[in-house]
Amino acid sequence: MNQRIIANLGFLLQTAGLLTIIPIITGFIFNETTQLIPLFLTALTFLGTGFFLNALCERKDLTVKSASALLFLAFIVLPLIGIIPYLYLDPFTSSNALERFTNSCFESVSGFTTTGFSFISNPDVLPKSILIYRSLTEIMGGVGVVFLILAFFQSRRALPKLGGVLGIENLSKNLKRMFFMVLAIYGIYILVFTGIFYLLGYTDIVATGTFVIDTLTGGFSPNTLTIQPYLSAAPQILILLLMFLGAVNFSFNYQLLAGKFKKMFSPEIILFLGIMISGSIVLFFVADIGLFDSLFHAVSVASTQGIYYLNFSTLSVNALSLLIILMAIGGCAFSMAGGIKISRLLKLGTSVGQLVAMPFAKSSKQKKTIKGELTEAFPAATAILCFIVVLFVFTLLFSTIGVSFEQALFEVGSALSTTGVTMGAVSGAMPFGYKWLIMMAMIIGKVEIVTVLAVLVPFFIKKGKNNTLLLKRHRI
Repeated sequence: MNQRIIANLGFLLQTAGLLTIIPIITGFIFNETTQLIPLFLTALTFLGTGFFLNALCERKDLTVKSASALLFLAFIVLPLIGIIPYLYLDPFTSSNALERFTNSCFESVSGFTTTGFSFISNPDVLPKSILIYRSLTEIMGGVGVVFLILAFFQSRRALPKLGGVLGIENLSKNLKRMFFMVLAIYGIYILVFTGIFYLLGYTDIVATGTFVIDTLTGGFSPNTLTIQPYLSAAPQILILLLMFLGAVNFSFNYQLLAGKFKKMFSPEIILFLGIMISGSIVLFFVADIGLFDSLFHAVSVASTQGIYYLNFSTLSVNALSLLIILMAIGGCAFSMAGGIKISRLLKLGTSVGQLVAMPFAKSSKQKKTIKGELTEAFPAATAILCFIVVLFVFTLLFSTIGVSFEQALFEVGSALSTTGVTMGAVSGAMPFGYKWLIMMAMIIGKVEIVTVLAVLVPFFIKKGKNNTLLLKRHRI
């Protein structure tokens, strides 16, 4: 394996190990001795593996290909190590070892990808240290991993290419500064909103803090009992703000806190706001629910944050179709949202406009500019097409579980866009194979199918060439 990938993966694992110290401290504070053992094992595994990988290789510049491989590998290795607390404690009451491993892996993948599906029937009874650990996996997946890769991607010339692959815009030439800026800004949001909720009477700091993290990152959604205390006007408005801030690009959040309000509303933000508002109005008419309920759930699925309190199984086909479209579109680039991303739709729309304008271009310079913009739109069109293809293939596979095509499309769309809302089909009662299918959808949705193809296609081409050479030698 490329030494660059190994070294940077080691750094990511070390960071995860250091973050796991926080729930360990919480376990000591609340005297949760049983939970300390798996948390210690998790931290030691993260740190030990990370230091070992770093000792093997020197961290160097990453190329686009190796950075894509690192992102893909990170969302495989991190959840595999992160399953240790779930394996040890088994909050799912699994019936056998294989089911226990699958459920633990599902919970870990769901956390790191910030999807938020959960097989734990009542998370409120979980120890506080485990609640904090679950939320930290969301931070690592929602904020940490992608930005860590960017922070140590030292080739500025290659960075725009990586940004095109991952749907991330370059905000700063100083990448390390950008990384710490990202963590600081989202950290401020967590502290400020936790404080506001506390002043409103939500005085359980751990429960409130993890709820804020879950809402901002789009991670584990509260169950119907947990969400009830937050359904008055003030908490719901705060939840709407958190979901919006988690789904808009980092540039918006940076300009907001910097007080540069005129620079906040880029075409991407304006289009995102338009989609959420128009989506909520349409949902109001087709779903026969209240206007505020329509706004809340339209924002929830459009931002792919996945906080909900409606029973989606009672909605009409038209309402479900609208929600599927909203979650498939997703939020802004360089945010914690999933889906296709607004920036790609803008790029594709601009290219269509340029294509229409091409016959009317008078000078060769104008034609050259239009051709250049059309070429730049190709990755966006490819990503959108790949998303749609994967969505329908996985939907056909999931529909064999015994649900309608519309419900299967809703569940798979929720996983692939890392939204985490469900009509009930995604549950611990799913057969073994379907759990792994949804896990694959969550990982692909987080790292994006273009990144997966960038990693796997060269591998299979190289493997095919090696097999061809072996056959030739055998014939000789």
